[in-house]
Amino acid sequence: MTDNLPSVITANGTDITPLLKEMIDHLKLEKELGNVDRLSDVQVPMTASADWKLICGVLCNSIVEWAGQNRNNGGLDLIHHMQSDIGYLVKRLGLVE
Repeated sequence: MTDNLPSVITANGTDITPLLKEMIDHLKLEKELGNVDRLSDVQVPMTASADWKLICGVLCNSIVEWAGQNRNNGGLDLIHHMQSDIGYLVKRLGLVE
């Protein structure tokens, strides 16, 4: 189902493509089975928890790092586009005032 997914390599050289493919395939299968509502019942950490702050920080850092490394291939446009979105998310999550 995800054969055309490009390779996703982290800054430390870890290939997370297989993990992403597995997650996408699982979600597609759950959608076909009509179990998507069940997936939304998963408990996420409270916005004030250290776990959630860590998750947000790592994901945002990874995206910005990739965009910086690929600034000549659309990365700079991505950074500009994400600035307001990340600010909105962080504020909605209660991580800043």
